[in-house]
Amino acid sequence: MDPLILFVHGANHDGWCWAPVLERLDRVGVAGRAIDLPFTSFEDDTAAVREAVREIARARPVVLVAHSYGGLPVTAGGQGADRFVFVAARMPPAGESAAAHTPRWSHPEFRTAWDTGEDGAVILREEAREVLYSHSPPNMAELAAQRWRPMASRVPRTPIIEPAWRSAPSVYVVCTKDRTVRVEAQRECAARATESIEVDCDHSPFFSAPDRLAALLAEQAAHAARTVRT
Repeated sequence: MDPLILFVHGANHDGWCWAPVLERLDRVGVAGRAIDLPFTSFEDDTAAVREAVREIARARPVVLVAHSYGGLPVTAGGQGADRFVFVAARMPPAGESAAAHTPRWSHPEFRTAWDTGEDGAVILREEAREVLYSHSPPNMAELAAQRWRPMASRVPRTPIIEPAWRSAPSVYVVCTKDRTVRVEAQRECAARATESIEVDCDHSPFFSAPDRLAALLAEQAAHAARTVRT
C-alpha cells in the first residue's frame, strides 16, 4: 500500500524530463512513474491520465504530479488520486475556460518561442530553450531540447465541470523565476490549493531544483501513506 508518485509532463515534452526527480526519489525508497501524453488531442491526453490513475489506484495510493499544460488533463482526468501537486501548472476552477485564460497565463516572452507547423501541430523554436530552462544546467537543457515533441493537443475552450483536484489535498509549487508562465498567474492558482510553496527556480524545476522538488514529493507520499494507514 505504499504510495506511487505519478508524473505528468507539460507541453512539447515527455516523461523523460522527470528523470532527475525520479532518481532522487529512488534514493529514499519512494516509487514513481512518468507517463507520456499522446499529444493527439486534449481528450486523448485526459484519457491517458485517467487510465494511468485508474490502473495504479487499484493497488496503491496515487500522488499525481502535473507540470505546466499537464495540469489540464490532470484536472480533467485525475479523479481517484489521493493527493495532487501542481508545478507551475494549469489548475482551472470549475466553469472557467482555460483557453480564455491563456492571455493571462503565458509570459509574453514565451509567446514568440513557438510556431505552428503545416499539420497544425505546435513546435518549439530554438528561443524556447532559454525561456524554459534559464536556470537549468546547460547540458540538461540541450538534451531536453533534442527531445521536444510536436503537439496537436490544444488548451480546451470548454470549462472542466468537476476539477479532480477538488477531491483531495493539493499542493501548488510556484516557480518564482519562471519566464514561461506568469508568476502572478501561478499564485492565482496557488490560492486554490490546500497548500502552496514558492521555489526560486525557472519553469523546469525537474532540472533546476530537483532536490527541492523530490523532497517535497517524498513528503507528499508520506502524507498519503499516513492517510491510508489511519
